[in-house]
Amino acid sequence: KATLKYYYFNRASMPIVNEYGGKLAREAGHPDTAVVVLPSAASSTRPAGTKIATPGGWYDAGDYNKYIVSSAGPVFTLLSAYETYPALYDSLDLNIPENKNNIPDILDEALYNIRWMMSMQDEDGGVYNKTTEANFSGFDMPAKVNATRYVTTKGTAATLDFAAVMAMTSRVYRKYNTQLADSALN
Repeated sequence: KATLKYYYFNRASMPIVNEYGGKLAREAGHPDTAVVVLPSAASSTRPAGTKIATPGGWYDAGDYNKYIVSSAGPVFTLLSAYETYPALYDSLDLNIPENKNNIPDILDEALYNIRWMMSMQDEDGGVYNKTTEANFSGFDMPAKVNATRYVTTKGTAATLDFAAVMAMTSRVYRKYNTQLADSALN
């Protein structure tokens, strides 16, 4: 349970509240509602300087950036764990905000990052590598960091990892949310 709870504590764009975070509660950081498309990530429908929204997702281990490739592995692991041991995870309460809905908490947590991943796909099908700052912000709490955020160039690894996660998402979530499953498959 502690290992799974780690993901909740690394959520971007939302506060970690006392009810679920205890002494690790903190204000929301990085709403990522106006992320700038860098020239390296520009496309005909999203030229450089376009602002897009990429809220949610998990912060990476050492910074406040969010990476497709670095988070695809953990999402796969969470979804695979659920597929392998559904009875265990169907009843496991992680004490996260979504724990009262009809979806197992492990899937709710994975979905927090999956929805961010979905926001990272360009209209041409490619997937941006990351949501990032120009420079690392140091050790300030997320809510205190107000640097401009960017999406970087689309890459093969990000796009293929995204496609794999979306295929799994479609399969795993179909019994809980057919609209999400269909969107992921598309």
